[in-house]
Amino acid sequence: MTDKRIVLVVPVILAAYFITTLYLIPDNYTDKALGVPSPYFETTLSDTEISLGESFRMQIISENIGDYGDVHIVSAAFPNLTEIKDQIQIVSYNFTHRPNFIEIGDKIGAHYTGGTSTILAEYPSIEAMNRPAESGKIFELGLKVTPNQTGDFDVYVKSVGIPHIDQSSHYPTTGKLDHQDEHVQIHTVRVMP
Repeated sequence: MTDKRIVLVVPVILAAYFITTLYLIPDNYTDKALGVPSPYFETTLSDTEISLGESFRMQIISENIGDYGDVHIVSAAFPNLTEIKDQIQIVSYNFTHRPNFIEIGDKIGAHYTGGTSTILAEYPSIEAMNRPAESGKIFELGLKVTPNQTGDFDVYVKSVGIPHIDQSSHYPTTGKLDHQDEHVQIHTVRVMP
């Protein structure tokens, strides 16, 4: 008699478990609104004009001013360079992950999709990342840049929060689009002969 009860009770418990996990719990999760991370940054340059062979410093201060997010990325791209080599040095950072050097031809995320849509990089960049992206914490990326040619030397800076919910999940929200079809803030230093 006890074996028959066990045989009957086990399927009932399993059925209750599956009904709970498949129907009741998912409704509780979908009823909650997703938080919207909102990255922001300010950039300062040590110089706006230098002579060839000299360096300038760039400091990017960034924070998530929105809701808690999974990832917070700050990117500095160098459309005038073909490789980073000795031209770019990271002098300071306090992001939770070590900055990543991206070279021409590397596969990278595009269109604010969090990596589900990718392209090949057309110019080098550096990405610094926090995971998780807590609201209100301030992070810094400091670079020493030594351009290798005269003329205007551009740096494209942007920040993206993941999950990317809407326009407030990236900064800037308007302006020039880069090779990833994402908005960037352009910082220019004139390099004199």
